Amino acid sequence: MKEEELPLFATIETDIHWAKEIIAQRCESLNGYQEDKVTEDFLLNNYPPEVAETTYYSQLITSLSDAHKVDDPAWLPVAERLLLTLTLASHVCPTLFEPFSYFQAQGIGINRVGGVKSNGLLGFIPTGETVLFLLAGENVTLRQQIIRKIFDNTHPLMRMGVISLHEVTHNLSRFHGALILSDEYYSLLVEGRPFIPAFSQSFPAQCIDTEESWDDLVVGSQTRFALEEINIWLKEKKQMMDDDHVNRKIKKGYKALFYGPSGTGKTMAASLIGKEADVPVFRIDLSLVVSKYIGETEKNLAAIFDKAENRNWVLFFDEADALFGKRTQTSSANDRYANQEVSYLLQRVENFNGLVILSSNLKANMDSAFTRRFQTMIKFPVPSEVLRKELFNRAFQGRYTIVNTELLDKVVKKYELTGAEINNIFRYCAMMTLHYGHEKVTEEIFTDGVIKELRKKGKAI
Repeated sequence: MKEEELPLFATIETDIHWAKEIIAQRCESLNGYQEDKVTEDFLLNNYPPEVAETTYYSQLITSLSDAHKVDDPAWLPVAERLLLTLTLASHVCPTLFEPFSYFQAQGIGINRVGGVKSNGLLGFIPTGETVLFLLAGENVTLRQQIIRKIFDNTHPLMRMGVISLHEVTHNLSRFHGALILSDEYYSLLVEGRPFIPAFSQSFPAQCIDTEESWDDLVVGSQTRFALEEINIWLKEKKQMMDDDHVNRKIKKGYKALFYGPSGTGKTMAASLIGKEADVPVFRIDLSLVVSKYIGETEKNLAAIFDKAENRNWVLFFDEADALFGKRTQTSSANDRYANQEVSYLLQRVENFNGLVILSSNLKANMDSAFTRRFQTMIKFPVPSEVLRKELFNRAFQGRYTIVNTELLDKVVKKYELTGAEINNIFRYCAMMTLHYGHEKVTEEIFTDGVIKELRKKGKAI
């Protein structure tokens, strides 16, 4: 969906006006203490407005409606829509809560409307109790029904991580916790764009992308066919998981292993998979994840998986051998803790409901407990002679054509170069060709570029 097609606030503003009317009606009960037993008729008489615009907000509301069951109460759309609107209003229209602030300043209804104040903030932040007051008042039966329907962890708003309740001290009801809108859904619903977390110590993962296309990935037919299987899974996973029979038989996530020498296209393939599905790919920095301190590695991994859970992200563990490698014999306490880390990884990867890609130089380095659980293991071998010739021809074009094509053929035939190494040779040749003002890549420049790359690998020339 293009950002310019999103009339971001049209539906949100309509819902805020709708919520304002409900607040005005309910605040009448605060003027004097009286029985405040809200009935289901009150909810049905305040049915939310219909949505028409094609925005992330309207799409979320539509998905909530599609998730309703036949036996759900008729007032459920009112309850979940008001919960969503109040949570959003803290970000886009905090003046919606001014009536509550007034009554609390007068000491009226303090125990009825909920709400909290943040450090240094004079305003009113709605809590779970605020929602329950507006929807049920002192109707205990209706209150419990609403709790079961919209505050249960199985409700889409909670399960998908759209909304959560701030944790409170152990002696308070959890509904005294403030309503929290996740960063991801703030970006989607308010800004109209996906949320990409910044690389940090608490989230040691970097979003990677590519300007290249599948045509630029030169791999064998077997590798290409296996990669297409992942593309198909990303396209069909929602429909598959919506099928009760499929959902009972298989886990929601997908695990893939890319293995082969460095520079053969593993990272590029992961980036292209994300580009094809229009989902972010996060490459995990294992140097920040793995810790020498006991328990810290699991903590770092938990931060990544917790943030990625229920989000449409791809997790890419590059050079994963160090973390996902074979478990050792438990001859020492350190070995036991290392094995615990692998076991923890196995559990989190197994239960992750998205796509996890592990990259390794050698399949044999991986723990067998992981390899049994991969849906696919894709080999990225050193390009064959035919593929090497194609890689060279794709790089050396136009002004950067090599003068001596026979020399090129000899290099292609004699040296097993990867795609990354061929790109390094091209980079050197393009730089030197421009520096010396040549019309094409000379034999001398090309030879120097090849020798420079082979020396890096310690190969005989």
